[in-house]
Amino acid sequence: MIIEQNFIFVKRGEILNVKISVFNYLDADLPVKVVLEPSAEYDIIEAPPTGTAGGVGGGGAEGVEGVGVVETMGLVGIGQRRSCIPAQDKTVHTVKLKPNTLGDVNITVWAEVDPLYPDQCGPEYVLSKRDHLVKAIKVDIEGYPKEKTWTKYICSKDIEDNSDSLESWPITLPSTIVPDSARGWVTAVGDLLGPTLENLGSLVKMPYGCGEQNMLNFSPNIFILQYLEASDQTTPEIAEKAIDFMKQGYQRELRYRHRVGSYSAFGSSDAEGSTWLTAFVLKSFAQARQFIQVDSEDINMSREWLRIQQMENGCFQSRGKVFHKGMKGGLDNGGSPVPLAAYILVSLLESGELATSRTVSEAAFCLLADNTQDPYTLALKSYALALASAPEAEMVVQQLIALATVTPTSMYWDLPAGSGKSKGVAVEVAGYAILAMTTLDANLYHHNTFKIVKWISSQRNGQGGFISTQDTVVALQALASFESHQEAGNGTDLVVTVDAAPLQHNFHIDNTNKLLLQSTPTLPSLPTTVSLDMVGEGCALIQAVLRYNVPEDQATEAFSLSVETGTRHDPLCLTKSIKVCASYQLPDNTSNMAVVEVNLVSGYIPIKTDLKRIVGYGTGLIKRYEVDGSLVTFYVDEFTRREICLEFGMTRHVDVEHVKPGTVKVYDYYQPEYFTTQSYTLPDECLTEPEPVPEIEGIITDPIIVGDYNYNYFDGEVIEPAGGGVRDPGEGGVNEEAIDDLLAVLDTPMRMP
Repeated sequence: MIIEQNFIFVKRGEILNVKISVFNYLDADLPVKVVLEPSAEYDIIEAPPTGTAGGVGGGGAEGVEGVGVVETMGLVGIGQRRSCIPAQDKTVHTVKLKPNTLGDVNITVWAEVDPLYPDQCGPEYVLSKRDHLVKAIKVDIEGYPKEKTWTKYICSKDIEDNSDSLESWPITLPSTIVPDSARGWVTAVGDLLGPTLENLGSLVKMPYGCGEQNMLNFSPNIFILQYLEASDQTTPEIAEKAIDFMKQGYQRELRYRHRVGSYSAFGSSDAEGSTWLTAFVLKSFAQARQFIQVDSEDINMSREWLRIQQMENGCFQSRGKVFHKGMKGGLDNGGSPVPLAAYILVSLLESGELATSRTVSEAAFCLLADNTQDPYTLALKSYALALASAPEAEMVVQQLIALATVTPTSMYWDLPAGSGKSKGVAVEVAGYAILAMTTLDANLYHHNTFKIVKWISSQRNGQGGFISTQDTVVALQALASFESHQEAGNGTDLVVTVDAAPLQHNFHIDNTNKLLLQSTPTLPSLPTTVSLDMVGEGCALIQAVLRYNVPEDQATEAFSLSVETGTRHDPLCLTKSIKVCASYQLPDNTSNMAVVEVNLVSGYIPIKTDLKRIVGYGTGLIKRYEVDGSLVTFYVDEFTRREICLEFGMTRHVDVEHVKPGTVKVYDYYQPEYFTTQSYTLPDECLTEPEPVPEIEGIITDPIIVGDYNYNYFDGEVIEPAGGGVRDPGEGGVNEEAIDDLLAVLDTPMRMP
């Protein structure tokens, strides 16, 4: 017995037609009763029963299932079917269900030999047999997900000396949200890195499909273990988890390595390595050597490749693609090469380069020749010079402080809107400022770094990260450095009280659990006001998280977006198409690396040969695609004012009723506040006549072999397939044999003797 559909993803409110196949491998007919068990997680919606049957060995008349049709006794009770299955045949029953909870919903089905079958079916005496299976379906909520956070880092001494105070947070909802989508909670932890420890591997809700983004699952583990070892807080469980993430990240990152020792976002599909990414990887791999095995020869090759890029003025050539505008320093417009030079200098020094080396001294000359007052450049430069023990580092830090916005409880840097100047870049500036100050003199600058830490903490997302990849890595390194320089004091012994009527909850935080992220139950009433109180001694990071969905998102003007859908010629009316076109509209004319996310209409899967064709061999602007459930993600080098379009087909493999619209989102990876969205529906029309296929001499279509439905395609290969091969249905049409393979790949038929 199997449930024929694999990879089932639906949205709340949709009705799913579940096909249950029961196989009879005997040489005699067999009466069988099938029951879909009731559950609080779904409603069973009865309809006239249907049943089809055909030879298990491949016989039977042709049809959608490729089998013949037999009469069944059909409906017995709610979610129940009975049938007489012919010898060496199968029966397919369809039951409609409507999920009413979110997340993973388990469907339980059992089948048994039916002794009460009313008509003659098979031999007079049949042994009693029973089989059952459990199938999970994924149920998402409709609309666009949104998140708001309110965060406070506060110490008991701040309250005692009236330098800071606890707050009340009004947790409000927008005027239009998807019904029942709002949920909120409050967390508390006694260590700045506590939220990160809890969510290693999911620090930001963004894709991780290129060489730089993969490092987000690698680098934070280094800073965490360094800090925990320095503060004598390491536990075997934490160390094992962090080291496992590092080992996985290290192996994945090697895919993006070039033979000369450099790295690029998409590996060998890029023409050359990137100085920026190579510097990022070098410092991370070098520091990871104290925890995992890293090939020293690879590190030496990367370091030497960076040295070769140094020019006569001490700065470095910008090789390869730099996706992060802040790092470019205006290079595309004849601007300063200093941010990149400072970043490379930091990498060399953190990877073990001697501060007295010629490479370091010449790089410092490059930095000091620059007089820019840009906060991002100053912050990076100050940290690089501090690591190099340059006497000018103190002066640069003072210049940076002079540009800061200072309040009684915070210090941060306002950045003008525009190219590279986003919330994420502001977090990076603050992080580099902390690193520079703690490197120079942690005690001298403690008053400043404490205020910066309070501001950085207020920018955290609900997963323990921040905005995007680079700002999260820099901020976590800065927080680890700050915590490592904190005096031990008298330890932590706190009670934090959360009042969000009618909920009241106490968190007890002490030295035994200060790394543990504690959470309230889901807030029972929204909107509400969260009031905080704290007694005892120590510091706590307190955060309220609100998540909800909206029917339509408030897009920015950064991107234009158009979405068209259509029907492809298909005798079974199963194939549709979608075309997405986008361009960049802001005055700086070019985006950072961008992401196109297509959330498919429920019941459809993408035609993989189309996705492969869009990416090609990674030499164009669209570098890579990923499929995760119902979400298809494309990585785009950059968007300009010139429109970029992509089009692919999708095939219906699950029959879903009351279908909700699909969604398309385009956003800047490093400035995710720059985005646009659009909903779409699929047409009802059906084009059954075959579409003429042009003959193009010299082109051979070779279908890709894919393991699981969650797969990545990159640089001519499938990354990490999870199951057995499935033949692709091909472009524009439906390969019935491929569909049969797809429907059967997950479950092995159970014999009913």
